[in-house]
Amino acid sequence: MIQKSSFSLLFFICLLAGAKAQNFNHNLYAVFFTDKEENPYSVLRPWEYLSPAALERRAIGGVEIDERDLPLNPQYVQAVCAEGVEYWLASKWLNSLAIYVEDTSKLAAIRELTFVREIMPLGKKRRLEEAKWHKHFKQEEYNKTEHPLGYSLNQIAMLGGHLLHGLNIKGQGRKVAIFDGGFLNVYRMPAFDSLFANNQIWGTHDFVQGDEFVYEQSTHGTNVLSCMAANLPYLIQGTGPKANYYLFKTEDVGGEFRIEEFNWAAAAERADSLGIEIINSSLGYTSFNDKSMSYEYKDMDGKTALCSQAADVAVEKGILVINSAGNEGNGPWKYIGAPADAQNVLSIGAVRPNGKKAGFSSFGPTADGRIKPNVVAQGRSTKVAGLNGYSVSSTDGTSFSSPVLAGMAASLWSAFPEKNNWEIRHAIEWAGQQAEADTAIGFGIPNLFTAYLSLSETALLLTEEGILQLRDRPLQAKNGLRLAIGQPGTVFKLRYYNSLGQLLAEQTLEVGEEQLVRFELPEQLPANGLYHLEVDIADYRFYETLGCLQDKP
Repeated sequence: MIQKSSFSLLFFICLLAGAKAQNFNHNLYAVFFTDKEENPYSVLRPWEYLSPAALERRAIGGVEIDERDLPLNPQYVQAVCAEGVEYWLASKWLNSLAIYVEDTSKLAAIRELTFVREIMPLGKKRRLEEAKWHKHFKQEEYNKTEHPLGYSLNQIAMLGGHLLHGLNIKGQGRKVAIFDGGFLNVYRMPAFDSLFANNQIWGTHDFVQGDEFVYEQSTHGTNVLSCMAANLPYLIQGTGPKANYYLFKTEDVGGEFRIEEFNWAAAAERADSLGIEIINSSLGYTSFNDKSMSYEYKDMDGKTALCSQAADVAVEKGILVINSAGNEGNGPWKYIGAPADAQNVLSIGAVRPNGKKAGFSSFGPTADGRIKPNVVAQGRSTKVAGLNGYSVSSTDGTSFSSPVLAGMAASLWSAFPEKNNWEIRHAIEWAGQQAEADTAIGFGIPNLFTAYLSLSETALLLTEEGILQLRDRPLQAKNGLRLAIGQPGTVFKLRYYNSLGQLLAEQTLEVGEEQLVRFELPEQLPANGLYHLEVDIADYRFYETLGCLQDKP
């Protein structure tokens, strides 16, 4: 379900049906199969059913092809449809077929098929609406702030993102899918002009109505996309403005039914086939209009909900799945929902602009005792592009802390395309403000610049403004690379002293056009020890104490 806030902003909330014995007249059902035996497809010939992009991502992550990758047995699908029902969606990961049934008496014959394990009601098929395009908002001058990141500065700097963006690390080359309930006005808003001008919208699909038009019905997805991809310098900036995006409408804003979970699974499989690296899902499921579908807290074990099952498989196939934790922290439910409960999902809680936990942000643990959320980002007073022209709005919810983090993760990953999803996730968690995770904010606010230094095996950053050092731990000279950054032509002079103040070594580094200088610790330094580093940059002098383990024989 889309997440609505108590301030009339969309966030994660459980919808309760008022009628005790309401007849919902479901016409969408999931048929679960027992197996994939006698399937014409084989794990030995994955190129027949997986795209080159999907195969490449599996290769980077060392992911083996298994039975879950196989499409549904076409003979099973044909036999079900032969009973007079309509094919609607399929999920190979759930080994299930979603069917449209006008006459539910036909389900009895399907239940008798030997390969059918279970039939589950999903909800109602939605009528396809005509796509309506509107004129683009008029181009005009707008009032600018003093900083290039505009009103987004706080939510980006909180994650160390201003430092990554300063290195032009902004998500280039990463493929990101957003699952939501609609992306109203996106194509006509100035904040997204660069997405269309640079062909960064790589695909759309509406899993609810079955067409490709997603710019309708809800502004929730619009706000989510804004957190990641808005690009109006000095007004508003997303956390991953140079990534490529797929916009998938999986959420039925007309009601809460389990078909939305099936849509989620189908969209995740579509993302997998397209080679997408990151999914942001600002959605969550606990209660439905049909109470017989609703979950209890004991079901938040990462294994029960359909979307949680699919989310875990998506991660196992190499995708970094990022999901909002939910906004029930002050409510009777209190805990996270699905698929934030999935073991492999990076679940995101919310903090206020001052870094303190937002009261509405849902708590962990999962029903089976695992820590959630994993990390947090700004979800209170989060800045998003205004829906009318050149303006900025504030909104609340983990629905927005999630994409703030997801866009930043895309930026981080763009600097290390050779890394896999697990390495990116672990770097993010490692960079959290808390060494030990708790059930309120997980590892806390991660500094993704620290994560960047960690992934680049860099111990310190030298800038024209000072020294930014990685966490307190010895430098590992065997890792080799150290990083200096400044304007082209900037000269750094480094002097290393021992604890007695004796000069051990000197280095002079000059920044080139790439603004990066990679260097090794001087060979003449003793193998292990504590050193005092003196750095001269122009007219400034800085000092830092370094511990070093060089692993010399």
